[in-house]
Amino acid sequence: MTWFFVAVAVFLAGHIIPGILRERLVRWVGYRTYIFGFSVLSLFLFGWVIHEVLVAESFFLWGYQPWQAQLLVIVMLPACILWASAILQPCPLSIGRKTGFDPARPGINRFCRHPLLLGMIIWGIGHMIANGDLVAVLFFGGSAAFALIGFWRMEKIRLRAVATEQQAVWLGATRRFDPSALLHGAIGWRDVLAGTVIYLLILFGHGHVIGVNPLDMAGW
Repeated sequence: MTWFFVAVAVFLAGHIIPGILRERLVRWVGYRTYIFGFSVLSLFLFGWVIHEVLVAESFFLWGYQPWQAQLLVIVMLPACILWASAILQPCPLSIGRKTGFDPARPGINRFCRHPLLLGMIIWGIGHMIANGDLVAVLFFGGSAAFALIGFWRMEKIRLRAVATEQQAVWLGATRRFDPSALLHGAIGWRDVLAGTVIYLLILFGHGHVIGVNPLDMAGW
């Protein structure tokens, strides 16, 4: 389990240090280069952590039941739709596209300012419940907690870059979490379509990439 903790520590450092040095790095290499480099680094470190999760020695904290995997298969669809929304819609206060946000039509931001992070919370909790061993609880539960902290962290980072008047407009037009916005077009058909495609790719590719077939685990 030692290398699991090493990988997690490096993963956290790979997010915290660039965040602290963000403004200096952006001035040095430019915003797009920073985002590209940070994304590549994050994916590499995330892949390393996943590998250590799969090979680490662990023990179960609760017994496995098929409903746990069934629940995961179900909740991953809304998680993928949230990820698609973060890609397709501007998210001025979170991870995603900064440009093109219209306070009069906030879209997904009226439901949640942080759709990608909310999807990560669902992903983390769902996988923690489905696996039930110590390493899974530490990794997936920790990832969910890390994403939740990101709600406040990302807002702080993004708001620093805009004028006070703009901050008030963005905060007034968006919500951290407001389910009632789903009844008012927060998620469009493009988000649902793209999210479903992402979901199917993950569902049927999971066994080939990770080595675990979710449908087999669910008994479906």
